[in-house]
Amino acid sequence: MTPPRGPRLARTFTAVVLLAVVTAVAGCAKKSPGPSDPVAPIAALLPPRDPEPQPEYRIRLNDELDVKFQYQPDNNEHVPVRPDGKISLPSTGELTAVGLTPVELEKLIVEKSSAHLRNPEVTVVVTHLGEQRVYIGGEVMRPGFIVLQPDMTLLQAVLQSGGFKRSAKLDSVLLLTPAPGGTFSAARVDMQQVVEDGVPERVRLHPDSVVFVPQTWIAEANDVVDEWVRGLFPALPKVGVGTSLP
Repeated sequence: MTPPRGPRLARTFTAVVLLAVVTAVAGCAKKSPGPSDPVAPIAALLPPRDPEPQPEYRIRLNDELDVKFQYQPDNNEHVPVRPDGKISLPSTGELTAVGLTPVELEKLIVEKSSAHLRNPEVTVVVTHLGEQRVYIGGEVMRPGFIVLQPDMTLLQAVLQSGGFKRSAKLDSVLLLTPAPGGTFSAARVDMQQVVEDGVPERVRLHPDSVVFVPQTWIAEANDVVDEWVRGLFPALPKVGVGTSLP
């Protein structure tokens, strides 16, 4: 290629050549990553997501409450929430507190005490949290309840219950989480990825959550054999991989 004559044309030619060189270098850069290239972290090493905002706190059994009347301090009380879910105040009598938020209880106390007090203004403070539980059933070693710890994961709860049985269906663990209005939201959690592949847990348990670990189909088949067949034929083998009933 013969360069053009004249200073102006020479500068143009030089710019075109430089542009071609830059384009070629950029094209070479688009290659597959080599051993020294940065590698994206695998899922098991990723940090867990930030904790989700908790629902508004609702009073529970064995909580302790400070009930303060702004203009009638003689009516102030420090009361526990009894096992029947109620509290007792001189100005109101017995009230059901379990399931209410502190603000809802304040409104209820104002409503009930207005018959005896003039324009009461009430503040309710939860000074001590009662024991919070998670209920675990199904294919775990010790079904029952455990005390909920802050930021507890599903696997941590199962381990406190003795761990999974061999018959547990890990990829379909049922998690029931309390929702407003006394209902539960249900979700299935794949714990097999957590236990076998090291995938980090994203779910955190809430008070009164229910965890149910179902059986594998092999365990269910064994139950059928035990209940209906083995009594007649005690020598039958356990149902498992590679085993068929005669």
